[in-house]
Amino acid sequence: MSDKSVKELKLILERGICAWGKCYFCGWGKKLVEAEVDELKRKLESFLRKHSSPNSVVRLKIFSSGSFLDEKQFPKDFVKFVIKTAEKYGVEELVIESRPEFVTDENLRLLRSDKVRVTVAMGLEIADDDVLMKLYRKGFRVKDYLKAVETLRRNGFGVRTYVLVNGHPALYKNPDLQKKLLDKTMKVALKVADSVVIINAYPHLRADLWNDWIEGGWRPLDEKQFYELVGKWRENPKVELDFNNYYFIPKFPREKRVFLKGVGREYLVHPYYEVWQDYFVRFYRPPEGKEYVLFLPCAYKKPYTRSKTWKAILSAISGYPFFKKLHLIAVSSPGVIPYEYINYYPFNAYDWPEWLETEEIKKEYVEVTKERVKKYVQAHDSSYKLYFAYFRPDSDSIEAIKLAFEELGLTQKLVLVLDYGTYSKVVREGFKPPVAHPLALQKLREVLKRYLD
Repeated sequence: MSDKSVKELKLILERGICAWGKCYFCGWGKKLVEAEVDELKRKLESFLRKHSSPNSVVRLKIFSSGSFLDEKQFPKDFVKFVIKTAEKYGVEELVIESRPEFVTDENLRLLRSDKVRVTVAMGLEIADDDVLMKLYRKGFRVKDYLKAVETLRRNGFGVRTYVLVNGHPALYKNPDLQKKLLDKTMKVALKVADSVVIINAYPHLRADLWNDWIEGGWRPLDEKQFYELVGKWRENPKVELDFNNYYFIPKFPREKRVFLKGVGREYLVHPYYEVWQDYFVRFYRPPEGKEYVLFLPCAYKKPYTRSKTWKAILSAISGYPFFKKLHLIAVSSPGVIPYEYINYYPFNAYDWPEWLETEEIKKEYVEVTKERVKKYVQAHDSSYKLYFAYFRPDSDSIEAIKLAFEELGLTQKLVLVLDYGTYSKVVREGFKPPVAHPLALQKLREVLKRYLD
């Protein structure tokens, strides 16, 4: 490598399907991608033409959701084309991915180059045969990985190793075992690899691990948990720590989506709601510049912005300077829902018919909602200066919010917008929904202007 700065490029080239496709934690390997070789050639050349730089060392990483050295995914002529194109555009290091069984002398000959250093990245994941074969279902053993490493070294190729943490419920439920196996794995990986990436497991669509997550048997490690586990390698120059290897949000394939209509515990703590509430507490970060929260009620029409209630509220306050600082957050049966997510499933596909509520259900709604508000505020209070709650003063949601702030000792930061006096005037007129009445909206504007202007 020269003394020039390193410019790292990342390109996804997908074709076909992973030859194995049975890994417990992986969804990418179960995805079939229809793509013509000529289309991939054009994509690669266009990408390098645009991004390569004569003033930097270019390191190109190609991600392929399978094995770049598997001829059924990428024909030999295409592999040769990639290395020739890398040479043409001045790439100095090429990193490709493969399972160990495709790391052969014959396949590596396709990538030989006097100009480009080639590194092969392999997912060892964990250096324990029982976990590899029985839990992770990787389809190879540690000795197969080491044999591939030896083949790469003999041919003058670099070695990059992926290590996965928390990739199975058995490890999630046994932190001591997970730590012990990680230590064992890192000893192996650091001994033989040029670089090691420790990756935090996330729930991929189509993976068995996704089902464990939805059913509550497994959860991804949050940032604090991850770095507590892997922190000892943070300063090692050979190690990269990948807490969030893709932008993680709860996603649901179409075949798993249902319209959640009903009242009762089944619909209040539905697993789909629970994983989202966990996400909002442990992974979500409020938007920059949103210094104040405005808690709002839900609406029958979805997304809420199509409803009479939200249209009236937004029309009443969106033209004021303070609006840019407001973070709108709905509070409803699915839980706490930041504005950015109101059109995500299942928040755009549910209904909670209030007229079916019993006193027992109302009590449970208040308790569950209180805990959800409480956890959200605990996690993100440092981002907000003040909280406003705009609900009917006799609503179960406002009771839950008040209880949450009382238990947190933060009642001084909570402003209840709609008072009983104003609300009574609206009710006497029979206006529905009450929070969309001009008098109620006037009260909302007055309160926000008083505190924020």
